Amino acid sequence: MGQRYRSSCFLYILAVNSPQPQDRFHDRVDRFLNTCRMTEPSDTVLVAVSGGLDSVSLLAALRSLAERRDLRLHVAHLDHGIRGSASAGDAAFVLELADRYDLPCHSEAVDTPRLAAKSKRSLEEAARDARKAFLSRVADDIGADRIATAHHLDDQAETVLLRLFRGSGTTGLAGIRPISEDGRVIRPFLNVSRQEIRAYAAARALEWREDATNTDSTYHRNRIRNVVMPLLTEAFDPRVPEAVYRAAQVLQADDDALDQITLDASKTVICARSERKIALDGPAFFGYHVAVQRRLIRHCLGRVGHDPRRVTFGLIDRLLTRFKRGPGFVQVTTDLTASNTGRLILLGAEAPVFEEPIGLGPNQIDAIDAKLSVDDVLRPEFPTRFSAIPPFEVWFDREILPKNLVMRTVRPGDRIRPFGSTGSRKVHDVLIDRKVPRLIRDEVPVLADRDEVHWIVGIRAGESSRVPESAQGAARFTFEGSWRTLYAAVEPYT
Repeated sequence: MGQRYRSSCFLYILAVNSPQPQDRFHDRVDRFLNTCRMTEPSDTVLVAVSGGLDSVSLLAALRSLAERRDLRLHVAHLDHGIRGSASAGDAAFVLELADRYDLPCHSEAVDTPRLAAKSKRSLEEAARDARKAFLSRVADDIGADRIATAHHLDDQAETVLLRLFRGSGTTGLAGIRPISEDGRVIRPFLNVSRQEIRAYAAARALEWREDATNTDSTYHRNRIRNVVMPLLTEAFDPRVPEAVYRAAQVLQADDDALDQITLDASKTVICARSERKIALDGPAFFGYHVAVQRRLIRHCLGRVGHDPRRVTFGLIDRLLTRFKRGPGFVQVTTDLTASNTGRLILLGAEAPVFEEPIGLGPNQIDAIDAKLSVDDVLRPEFPTRFSAIPPFEVWFDREILPKNLVMRTVRPGDRIRPFGSTGSRKVHDVLIDRKVPRLIRDEVPVLADRDEVHWIVGIRAGESSRVPESAQGAARFTFEGSWRTLYAAVEPYT
């Protein structure tokens, strides 16, 4: 009996001292947070909570780790307005949960169906964009260092399969990253399966809300989750999600390596860029492997403001095919133009139409990220030879300086009397003669009054800028801006 008692006592002590399932879960999440360096001590973390199993479990786990990791938590909930009273019930549930945890909660409602219809996007896309905007805005308002979302291992597997079926490349198949590119969004559950989260919630007796739309297979992601994944796990292996997760990890490393190669290549290939245009050295570009060429195009489109979600493999392939045909110009989309001059590849969007009045002193021209300085200069400071004036500088006789000068976009029918000429020419013809590539002609600023153009910036000054020997004072115009950088880089290729 005594021996049996001692054994029972020993087993009891083991049970008391053994880590509980939820403690092991916390330790695992904590290790993942450390491995990926997701948070720093004293960070404020905004936790996105929908009210479902995953996000409720994430909030519970982070709250348990908050003291250990020195985190300050806030809760955020967005009512998407998709499920009527059920959506309102989710919001009330999250508010009550945050109150129970004594955490500040930030909640809003949006009409997602209306947003989707207005922007001509799917309900899924509109909801995702609304959610991202909401979380980003709240994080800014409260000064949050991180935004935590409850994406998990099964979400990763579903995402990779969804992108595979859409024909994504390496970047898409690398799936969801533990930390977003800007470092703001963290995903502490990404290496944890849905089954493990459910077991954790059961061990802690957590309550959550069920979203009826999760069973609606008209949504692509739900179709992967409810139809495709069960077929794969039954036909191949129950651990298919884990296998896909591991494949995504491998592809993430490969993707990072290719990104570094592309970044290094861009330093050789990119000649110049403005806010809307980017110029590539054609021979250097075609010297790289096609995989790097594709990434260079994606990289360049991102740098001129093209929406990354619209940069598809098909779009990139069309551009590559066009470039390989030799010189030519193509309107790729309504807001994307490309050209190959033979030595130069140009990509970009249409420049804005602008007009800014010009006065003495510094003139900031925000529309084209430029500055035009106008200085009074007395005769002793005149240049020895006006023919030696740099192309981005022009001088006028102070006494006969044209009135009501503006800097603006080139307009159809614009004319200039070129310096040293008795007649006038179309500005358009001057640009063609100077071999200014068609794609960047809309970037060219001009100095003009109501009657004529007096200076095609960086390209040709007008006869009106002649300063006679008898002049006692002059106005010197000096241009600084992205157009100067762009044209200076492009000119040697023309």
